[in-house]
Amino acid sequence: MRWCRFLLVGLVVVSNVSGEGPWAATLGVSPTRLELVPGRPAAALTVTNDGDAPLLLQVETFAWRSGPASEELEPTRAIVAVPPMVRLAAGERQIVRVARRSTEPPAVEETYRVLVTEVPQTEGAGGVRLALRISLPVFVTPPDARAEPRWTAERGADGPSLVVANGGRAHLHVRRLELVLGGRAVPVGDGPTYVLAGRSHRWSLAGLRLDGTRALALRAETNLGDLDLVVPLQGG
Repeated sequence: MRWCRFLLVGLVVVSNVSGEGPWAATLGVSPTRLELVPGRPAAALTVTNDGDAPLLLQVETFAWRSGPASEELEPTRAIVAVPPMVRLAAGERQIVRVARRSTEPPAVEETYRVLVTEVPQTEGAGGVRLALRISLPVFVTPPDARAEPRWTAERGADGPSLVVANGGRAHLHVRRLELVLGGRAVPVGDGPTYVLAGRSHRWSLAGLRLDGTRALALRAETNLGDLDLVVPLQGG
């Protein structure tokens, strides 16, 4: 079972909190992604407080329309999370049930996000700290659906770029992407990327010396397996 633990130090500014010593709550979440399939329309999400301060958490569900987790999130009731509020004492854990309302398999993969957000507790006075919002992907994948990526590379006004278009019925997960230039591997992008069904993603290659290059040698670690590709570089 994969666990993901976070020190709550990013995204939401919280003021007017207790100033008595360092704040040391940490949040554990397992698993880090959920898959709901026909015959198993529900899954369990375990949240754990591994710190020494209590946590109050809000759990929300959103429809996810685009690759980056921060884009095109819309509140939805197509899936539900129960309970929607979780109070954890230090060292405590709780199960959150995430379920899809419909039992019919979709024609194209449905994608959602579960957001677990700390709710500020304003006890005492003084101090400012940051709290974390954790976003977890949820996939409802039809039987036999898979990603069908098509890779292209082009030169444009802002420099060269690499594009992958997913024409399949399920998401593509690019865990790692590298260019092979002069016998050495050059990482592309700033981390793993989801390309949802019917969507595309572009990586900028600006700053790389590609003058005279006619094709790009790629290595990609994906949910389809490891890919070794040669992609023509189009444009002048």
